[in-house]
Amino acid sequence: MVKTLTLLLLGFIALSGCASSPSASPGPADVTGTWRGGTATGTRDVTMQLRQSGTNVTGTVAGAGAALDGPIQGTVEGNTLHIAQRSGSAAPRPLIIRGDLMDGMLDGVPMKLVRFGGPGR
Repeated sequence: MVKTLTLLLLGFIALSGCASSPSASPGPADVTGTWRGGTATGTRDVTMQLRQSGTNVTGTVAGAGAALDGPIQGTVEGNTLHIAQRSGSAAPRPLIIRGDLMDGMLDGVPMKLVRFGGPGR
């Protein structure tokens, strides 16, 4: 009886150690594709075409306003996209990625985008 209990206890400890081993941290979110949406006020309809390689992102923005439209580049860190115009002009605040949804601010107004195309879509 004691021997059986000891073996069960040792087995439980061994399995517990396996279950608590650290897992690899997830890589950056994938933002490749066509994103469409707009501001909460409905004043802007925005389209972003993005291409991602590792953490680097390039693409174009249309509908965000004359100062923001055009070629962009940026980086993805976890679930956050940091973008800037290739011209080096000021960039909007970071965008938060949740699967096929992206949230952020445009000229102080909340903006939501939905991905309509990308890898495997």
